[in-house]
Amino acid sequence: MTAPSVPGPARAVRVVLVALFVIGLVLLGAAAWVESRSTSYGWFAYAPLSETTYVPAGAYSLGTAALLAGAGTLLIGGAIGFVVGRRSRPAGNAPAGDEPPPAA
Repeated sequence: MTAPSVPGPARAVRVVLVALFVIGLVLLGAAAWVESRSTSYGWFAYAPLSETTYVPAGAYSLGTAALLAGAGTLLIGGAIGFVVGRRSRPAGNAPAGDEPPPAA
């Protein structure tokens, strides 16, 4: 016996949800990588006469990591919320107003 086939729209929804989840994980990983590459704040070259501060190239701000982590968390949370929201309701817990009309 073969398993029942999944209809086209349901399969497309699953593919989109998996894609959102994977993109969210990638963004969280990128945030962790950016945060791990942050420069040490113990030393900055300072030239007091010219009033300039040297910041090495490639230094990411904490805001970049927070933005990536926030976007990844929103994508993952949205995908999980969509899956939880689509679960079918148990038969005995139908909300009021969903009863079939009485037979005449």
